[in-house]
Amino acid sequence: MPYSPPLLIALLIACGALQAFFNVYNGAAPGVAAAVLVGGLGLIGALHLLLRGRGKSLRFVQTMTALAAVYLLFGVVIDALISWLSLAALSKQVLEHPEHPPALTTLQTLMIPGVLGLVIWQFCVFVGIVRRALEIPVAGAVLVLLLLFLVDWFVASLVASAMGVV
Repeated sequence: MPYSPPLLIALLIACGALQAFFNVYNGAAPGVAAAVLVGGLGLIGALHLLLRGRGKSLRFVQTMTALAAVYLLFGVVIDALISWLSLAALSKQVLEHPEHPPALTTLQTLMIPGVLGLVIWQFCVFVGIVRRALEIPVAGAVLVLLLLFLVDWFVASLVASAMGVV
């Protein structure tokens, strides 16, 4: 990816808009959507610290641009499929009535593995980006990516609980 801070800012704004729209569209409270966005900022900060700790802070803009572009490309498709298949409503029905799971249509049954495949593919692309940026083995990149997701979740949880929306 090119070194372009304006491109990075535009991609991050687009990623934030996609995430906020998807969360609110699927019934999340606006406070939860805001907490998730702050969690994303925590992920960005953790990535910067990791790159800086490895002496590769000059790669931050390109790495974050690549991660944001991949998130945006896959996110548009995955979020559209999840919304179109009404997976949020299905999961809500399962949680409310676990003894009577909802019947899935043939299309939903066929598309769920496709969505799962896209999520796994996105994860693999993220691992490749992180591996090359930090110059570490694949297993290390998987662990770093899991750490980044954990930081994202932890910060979002803290912000949501501080706001009193969870």
